Parts: sequence; C-alpha cells; structure tokens
Amino acid sequence: MVILAVFLLSVLMVSGVWAAKDEITFDVPYGKVKFTHKKHAETLKIDCLKCHHTWKKGETTGKLCVDCHKAKAEGKTISAKDAFHKDCKGCHDEAKKASKPAGPTGCTQCHVKAK
Repeated sequence: MVILAVFLLSVLMVSGVWAAKDEITFDVPYGKVKFTHKKHAETLKIDCLKCHHTWKKGETTGKLCVDCHKAKAEGKTISAKDAFHKDCKGCHDEAKKASKPAGPTGCTQCHVKAK
C-alpha cells in the first residue's frame, strides 16, 4: 500500500498537478500532512535547493524526494520518512533555535489522523 501511495505521489508531482496549488497533502500511514508550498517558497523565500537538494541552481523541475527516497532506506540513501523529517522538522528546529518564526515539530502538529 505504501509503495503504491509513493508511486502515485511521484507520478502526480512529476506531472505538475501541484504546480499551481498552494497546499499539498501527503497521505502517509501516521496521518495526513498538509504542506503550504507557496508560503515556504514565496512568503518565506526559502531557496528551492533547501528541499530539492538534487536540483541545480535555477531549476524548477527535476528529481523529487520519492525518486531516490523509498519507503525503506537503500544503502546510503535514507528512507522517505527520514528524509522528510530531516528536511521539514529539521528546518523548523533550526528556525526555533535562531528565534525565528518556526513551523510545527511535534508529530500530531503535522500529522492529522483520519477521524
């Protein structure tokens, strides 16, 4: 089930379905996570390379997280879950340490379980 969800997510992302959407929802086993791309990219002016670390400067398309990061770690490549937690939660933790406005870092602050 997870592999199918990751595959569908990658197909939708590659096809550009979310290109114009502000809010992206990741449907993961622990609970859905909503991500506001526009807020991070435009309002907070976070460089694309901060999250899309395999892109070259100025690129707006390319490999996505799930292209390399799978449900389970493979060799030196960490799992998708660990990659998202490292990037998302890690960035929020860094902002808090720098006394800047920061996003959530607690599990249930990001993941919303179905009712």
